[in-house]
Amino acid sequence: MLKVKICGVTRPADALAAAEAGADYVGLIFAKSPRQVGARIARDIVKALPKGVEAVGVFMNQPLEAVRAAIKESGLRFVQLHGDEDPDFCRATGVAVIKTFDAFNEPSLERLKAYDAFAFLLDLPKGAGPKGRVRVDHEWALLAKRHGKVILAGKLDPENVGAAVRRVRPWGVDTCRCTEKAPGVKDPAKIRDFIQAARFAHKETTRIKVRTR
Repeated sequence: MLKVKICGVTRPADALAAAEAGADYVGLIFAKSPRQVGARIARDIVKALPKGVEAVGVFMNQPLEAVRAAIKESGLRFVQLHGDEDPDFCRATGVAVIKTFDAFNEPSLERLKAYDAFAFLLDLPKGAGPKGRVRVDHEWALLAKRHGKVILAGKLDPENVGAAVRRVRPWGVDTCRCTEKAPGVKDPAKIRDFIQAARFAHKETTRIKVRTR
């Protein structure tokens, strides 16, 4: 089944709403952001999640000691490294790592191959422009799939996620701002619509794949 990550969660109630809607992962941002959480809130969210739903701590160019301390204090089993962290840094976290890539060129693809990551999240660079005008390079995403599990991100919302899933057939999808009422405050209806649209598109691609065998 297509995996869904709802990122930018700051409240246990929103984490539970995401889980009830069918999310597999919730992202807790430790990096500087309007959606930033600390270890105490993260721990409360981790404890609130039902079995089968995992919290992912999101970090960006933070010291390894700080990342490992947050992992220990919050009870995290997954982290997403959103900066320039190298393969050695990823291994040193001691947990499963989702490594983010936001440049879609040949050097970036060669760099991706060096990581033994749980999955690769493909996102847009900061300041990429208004929603809908820019998207992750789908051709590059198809190449990245050869080297591991790919999670598509980059301003995905209930209206555009279906097309992205049909084109790339990723392992997972991720959304943050497009499922909010305000920064850090989730909209349960938008979460539900996003997950339903993504999973419906995934079922369509699965049926097509079966017919073409």
